[in-house]
Amino acid sequence: MERIRLTAAARNQLATLKRRTGIEHNNAICRHALCISLANPSIPPDENFGFAGGLEIDWRTLTGGQEDLYTNLLVVRLLSEGKRVSDEAVRQVFLLHVHRGLSYLVSRREDDLLCEMANSLVANAARSPA
Repeated sequence: MERIRLTAAARNQLATLKRRTGIEHNNAICRHALCISLANPSIPPDENFGFAGGLEIDWRTLTGGQEDLYTNLLVVRLLSEGKRVSDEAVRQVFLLHVHRGLSYLVSRREDDLLCEMANSLVANAARSPA
């Protein structure tokens, strides 16, 4: 994947989350949204996304240089759901999960959202090599 397209609804959700959290970069919010959705064992409903008025993010930027890690997470999810792995399937499962994750995040109360995201950032920083 080179460029990831997100819907206009996702663009609006990102703007809301940036305003509520103070996190400046869409890629950090999208990574968090993806992981929250992947942590939910339910399968997101299939959607036909319309990208008019949406935005594009470079895959390498979105993954923070961890393209293989995120691709493998998506492949594992596809396999756990008994689905065939292909480039298109990986792209589609990514879109389903990042859009669902953004919906989860934007629906949270502001205090809960800030605490959760701050705790996640602290935990990630503690795991990262110095």
